[in-house]
Amino acid sequence: MEKKNCTETEVGLTLQRLRLERDLKLGDLAARAQISTAMISRIENGHVSPSLATLKSLADALDVPLMALFARSDAAADVHHARAGDGLPARRITQGHTHDYLLLGKHSAPRGTFQSARICISKEQSGNLPSYQHEGHVFIYMIEGKAIYRCGSEDFEMSAGDTLSFDAKLPHGFHQILSDKIEFITVSSRPQ
Repeated sequence: MEKKNCTETEVGLTLQRLRLERDLKLGDLAARAQISTAMISRIENGHVSPSLATLKSLADALDVPLMALFARSDAAADVHHARAGDGLPARRITQGHTHDYLLLGKHSAPRGTFQSARICISKEQSGNLPSYQHEGHVFIYMIEGKAIYRCGSEDFEMSAGDTLSFDAKLPHGFHQILSDKIEFITVSSRPQ
């Protein structure tokens, strides 16, 4: 059987990529979407031009917007490149505390978000250091300074070169800055 046009091929490749990213077998996706495995195989191989209703069922089964089936990952993807000392300037404001930071990268996808930032907090401007709690995970790398970081009920003394990673469901945040200033990189991921 001859393949249809480029659109069907690209939709099929995208469908297959999304299915494999979710560790789904053809039968698993077929059961979720209530579409035969043969039909899904034909779509993935570009041998059929599926209806919008079929594509909507597949998108719902994969928990993605319908338009995600029309976006090939190698044709369109966000890439962030920050040179040394660069990034998107941002400010965190909480009650009794403010600090500036550089956003190094941020990505969103149907399965979650990812964000990285380089943050500097001076001891004299630390005020009421904020505490956070959310789904996902956090990684911290200390570049400079010394501080106490609280994760749940445990305190961790952090200094240059130290790392800390944890489940972000625990209440977390810097509890006390021990040096004149601290500088660190934080990477966090959150499920959607």
